[in-house]
Amino acid sequence: TGRASPMPNASSSAAISDSRRPEDGLAPLPEGWEERVHTDGRIFFIDHNTRTTQWEDPRLSMPNVAGQAVPYSRDYKRKYEYLKGQLRKPANVPNKIEIKVRRASILEDSYRIINSITKVDLLKTKLWIEFEGEAGLDYGGLAREWFYLLSKEMFNPYYGLFEYSAMDNYTLQINPFSGLCNEDHLHYFKFIGRVAGMAVYHGKLLDAFFIRPFYKMMLQKQIDL
Repeated sequence: TGRASPMPNASSSAAISDSRRPEDGLAPLPEGWEERVHTDGRIFFIDHNTRTTQWEDPRLSMPNVAGQAVPYSRDYKRKYEYLKGQLRKPANVPNKIEIKVRRASILEDSYRIINSITKVDLLKTKLWIEFEGEAGLDYGGLAREWFYLLSKEMFNPYYGLFEYSAMDNYTLQINPFSGLCNEDHLHYFKFIGRVAGMAVYHGKLLDAFFIRPFYKMMLQKQIDL
């Protein structure tokens, strides 16, 4: 497990001193924020107020620094906030769910844990992710890393559930012969659907891009040429 993590967390980084920071011309970071260097050399930011991490410089969201947002980005944010507001909050569930996986078998471990949960509202509680044999506080970075690494495995054509489209080797579509590759393919698709729903609910990204008809099917829109 010695490879560099693709997503930030506070336990695997080094603080940036004022002498090392580039002259970017931006104002100081907001109160409670810290800038750090990840083990792979990338800069990320810690918000100690909310105990979360992110790649984006928080100062760039300030209109007086980055300028006014373009109409499309404002519209997207409004739609996203509306969607989040429509999602039902869980009730009578613990305040977090612990998911402990091994990096070498992240797909199998996650499949076993997620599919063993019968009360789906548990998947809406705070995610507490732990990689076996690694110590670290989950300020949100480990959850993002889990979604990132898991999605790379879930959508890997090697497992036979998805395949690259005929147009390129970038967009994905469901493999029509997935049942021949994996006799439990329907259970895996259900698992992938749960993970995708968790990503939407928790505001995380999945490393996958699908063909346009796939999105239309999800939205129950007519598919045409």
